[in-house]
Amino acid sequence: MTRVSVRQFTEEPVAKADLETILKAGLQAPSAMNRQDWQVRIVTNQEMLNTLSGFMLSTEMGKGMAERLNGKNAFANAPAVAFIAAETGEKATAYNREDTALLSENILLAAHALGLGATYQAAPARMINDSKEAKDFLKTTLIFPENAELINIIIIGHPAESPAVKDRDQSKGRIIE
Repeated sequence: MTRVSVRQFTEEPVAKADLETILKAGLQAPSAMNRQDWQVRIVTNQEMLNTLSGFMLSTEMGKGMAERLNGKNAFANAPAVAFIAAETGEKATAYNREDTALLSENILLAAHALGLGATYQAAPARMINDSKEAKDFLKTTLIFPENAELINIIIIGHPAESPAVKDRDQSKGRIIE
């Protein structure tokens, strides 16, 4: 009940042991028929992230985003970024996108449990998917298989902000007896 989206981070790197725990928690997510039609890469290499950010911010969608970033890269200068892709093709299940959402939520909760901040983002994935250079860079550097489609990213780091938990509309859920 206390997890929030964090978009501002300190420069402190995330410990490798914490990233391994976050990755392991993500991979423990349920998936349709236990197919695990996903691929996850967590990147801490800032040069790599800055290069990818340059490709992203040159897209039509990215140009508007660049103005709001105040000199930060497309990942809010987060020290770690998880790239989450769904495997596609005839062998993939029809639920591969839903499965990546479950994996993503596990990553978010694990990061929070470790005292880290994180945010789920879909727009950067769209920017990458709209840029041939960015997609090629991703496939080459992150070694995603050809049948992988980037669905979302999660930025992770030590929080430099403490956003308040936002109220949720409790009327959206009901218990029926």
